[in-house]
Amino acid sequence: MRASRQETGCPPSAGEPASFGQLLRSLRQQRGLSLSQLANRAHFNRGHVSKIENGKRPPSVSFARACDRALDAGTTFATIALALESASRPQQGWVRPGQLPSAKRNFVGRQEEMRHLDGLLRGAEQTLAVPVAVISGLPGVGKTAVAVQWAHHAVNSGHFRDGQLFVNLQGPGPGTAATPSDVLAGLLRTLGVPADRIPADLDQRAATFRSYLHGREMLLVLDNAADAQQIYPLLPGSPGCAVVVTSRSRLPGLMSVAEAATLRLTELCQPEAALLIRAIIGDPRADADPGAVDLLADRCGRLPLALVLAGEHIVSRQQRSADALARELKPERARLNLAEGDVVLRDAFATSYRALDEQSARLFRLLGLLPSRLIDADATAATAGVSQDEASRMLRGLASMHLIHRQDERHYLMHQLLRTYAADLARQMDKEAGHIQALRSTLDGVTTGAAPLSSLVA
Repeated sequence: MRASRQETGCPPSAGEPASFGQLLRSLRQQRGLSLSQLANRAHFNRGHVSKIENGKRPPSVSFARACDRALDAGTTFATIALALESASRPQQGWVRPGQLPSAKRNFVGRQEEMRHLDGLLRGAEQTLAVPVAVISGLPGVGKTAVAVQWAHHAVNSGHFRDGQLFVNLQGPGPGTAATPSDVLAGLLRTLGVPADRIPADLDQRAATFRSYLHGREMLLVLDNAADAQQIYPLLPGSPGCAVVVTSRSRLPGLMSVAEAATLRLTELCQPEAALLIRAIIGDPRADADPGAVDLLADRCGRLPLALVLAGEHIVSRQQRSADALARELKPERARLNLAEGDVVLRDAFATSYRALDEQSARLFRLLGLLPSRLIDADATAATAGVSQDEASRMLRGLASMHLIHRQDERHYLMHQLLRTYAADLARQMDKEAGHIQALRSTLDGVTTGAAPLSSLVA
């Protein structure tokens, strides 16, 4: 059988429309690039590029965008690839979901984090693996807001044209996390799969989900994940897809399965925290007492949830400035009661606390009684009455839940609002309340290296 012009690399005859591969080869040669040089610039395998040039493999949209960049071709190849994909895709029964929640109008900061997520998406064009990002951090730090804001940014930039899926996995509280089987059933229904065609078996549901996403460019946002086991069955297999997970846990184990990239959020810096309050209460109120805005940002621990609740408090009560609320929040325990509607700051912390085992929960409460945010492993062992190895294990566990975070090999820090919450819990329990004075005397006798602990935590 005679080889086609496309397979032999011959240019199309007069009047014959050029294929994607022929156009790619022609422009590559005009740029003076070899096949290997284009492959290196586009970050794709040379054999992959060769097959597309010869018409043996259809181009993906991500590949086309990489070629546009490598050849400085504007959107030439991406436009063709999108048209080819649309023409070849069976439309009947396909539902293009758009489940993203609305973006935040007063979104502030997080530029570095957004660039990090952009890099993840760009990296997806260099590999056949599905990119997975895990956004983690302490309660109320704004994980969902960052995920949703970035997702809208990506969609507005032309990515994920086949749709976006958003699922609240309802972790990490005990007994509240959604099961992967139920989540998959909901996702398949969203994609238009009739209920009687959804398999009963978890593995079959996962395979059906991957099949429906095959060859498509979809974004899957999995919010509030409890653990890695909840995520595994939900991962797509098509490299045109991407997954963003938010969790209060680091989700250990997900890296080995999905090569997930991790992004840990911390509280906002002081200028950004004040800017967020200003964005919510408006310039007239903020300008009425700028110092009160800065003080309020500090008393909210620069934690986005607390900052938003404080700003909404001022607006809903039609206060003229931030001064009254800043004074009201001078007592640390008062800050835990920040609330608007059914959203309460204390409840956000309680969800993570209830996920702890009994021993870790007790240690968390005791850490709130320490004279400083700085937590020393040796002092923790003495405080909790456990071995140093056991204390180190429990501290690592609390750090994996972002209830504390590591400062160096032997020291951790606790966010000021979490510390207030832990101390408040301790005072509510008779045994822990009676432990306060004993702690003060014990800690002064504990040494870390050559220095007394009191010199470290004072």
